[in-house]
Amino acid sequence: MRYLIAFIVPPLAIAMCKRWGHFVVNLIFWLLSIPLILFMGVGIIVWFLCTAHAISVCRMSSIDKRVDRIVSAMQQSQGAKIQ
Repeated sequence: MRYLIAFIVPPLAIAMCKRWGHFVVNLIFWLLSIPLILFMGVGIIVWFLCTAHAISVCRMSSIDKRVDRIVSAMQQSQGAKIQ
């Protein structure tokens, strides 16, 4: 679902991942891309970069969650062996 939102409104997808620093940067560029699309057509490139950034942030967020689950499982198994 986040990937679909990343294509339409990239900053919203980043906000759903709770990456606030990335959100601010992406929001600024995304808001700049809207007038650039209307007046110069160059904004499509900026929009594409915002979308690519949002997709990469969403992907890294899911990878981070997976790694956290693996680490906690390893810590629990280590604790079970020690006791």
